[in-house]
Amino acid sequence: MAAVNTIKSEEIAALEDTRYSAMLTGDVATLDRLLHAELIYMHSSGVADSKVSYLSGLSDGVWAYQHIERADQRIVVQGDTGLVFNRLAIKVKVHGVLKGLDNRALAVWIRDHDQWRLVGLQSGPTGTAAT
Repeated sequence: MAAVNTIKSEEIAALEDTRYSAMLTGDVATLDRLLHAELIYMHSSGVADSKVSYLSGLSDGVWAYQHIERADQRIVVQGDTGLVFNRLAIKVKVHGVLKGLDNRALAVWIRDHDQWRLVGLQSGPTGTAAT
């Protein structure tokens, strides 16, 4: 079982790399493939987006990610559910205004029809402003 969970963890880690790369480049097609139809994306501001509204925000330039640095990543897999814990340092333009974020995040991946999909994301500030 440990070997299976290690393989699943590696798959999810690679998907997280792909997701963050797509966020930085505005690759909505890749994100559309990775995100579950029932996604709830909870921003550190407390605003929640669905898959449709999140992708629309990226397409429309509501968010333009400039830099994302991840640290302290830990992946926990149980069956067809994977939890990814991270600390994130993000520089993002929100409605054209550059913001620095220092957050902790939990990404929830589920295996749906033989594909891993991101179904939930919760992000919150650490209490320390990013520079």
